[in-house]
Amino acid sequence: TRKLGGQKQIVMMDFDGENQVTLVENGSLNILPTFSNDGTGVYFTSYLANNPDLYKVPAEPGKQPVKISDARGLNVGASSSPDGRFIALTQSKDGNSEIYLMGTDGSNARRITNNWGIDTSPSFSPDGKRIAFISDRSGNPQVYIQDIASDVATRLTFQGNYNQSPAWSPKGDKIAFCGRDERLVFDLFIVDVATKAVTRLTQDQGNNEDPSWAPDGAHLVFSSTRSGKSKLYIMNADG
Repeated sequence: TRKLGGQKQIVMMDFDGENQVTLVENGSLNILPTFSNDGTGVYFTSYLANNPDLYKVPAEPGKQPVKISDARGLNVGASSSPDGRFIALTQSKDGNSEIYLMGTDGSNARRITNNWGIDTSPSFSPDGKRIAFISDRSGNPQVYIQDIASDVATRLTFQGNYNQSPAWSPKGDKIAFCGRDERLVFDLFIVDVATKAVTRLTQDQGNNEDPSWAPDGAHLVFSSTRSGKSKLYIMNADG
């Protein structure tokens, strides 16, 4: 997402920052872009119709977005399943932010979390059987994992009091996330799915947020204010 005046555009670029092309520019706020499983499309949320609705646009310039979900309230944070059959997203149509599963065209929506807390930011596991998400059901935002078939959720992180933006690694053994430390600064961490051990990746270099894995699992792209303005950076997955 790139801010330009009073709007936010959806922009695509090569991994090194070259060849930037604008995919969505409609004068509104367009946020939270994520690629479809095959990389041919981009899901994003737009306030174009005065509600945070979910759209999909082909990953090439000059194409028109298609509306996927326009339920009342939030339709945000889409994550595409590895087989390309489903998307997970956050909706608040029932009065609370919950995770829903639906077809890629918005059909057959099914609520998969049911808790008094806020559940948001879903991320599919590489095998498509589990979803990592953020919930404050324990009192503050932490990373949880939910088995889709059984709807059983397990808390994964116990460190920090404000964790967000989980991203499952391509291998499936780790989840990157953003956490706020005692100085109220956001940094990047990785939690081991099996052992729940947490490793810190960034420190003392501004706010570092929104991690996303390279397909080979060797690198992370993230936003950082280390140079002043928020910019995109790439680093090795070990920090």
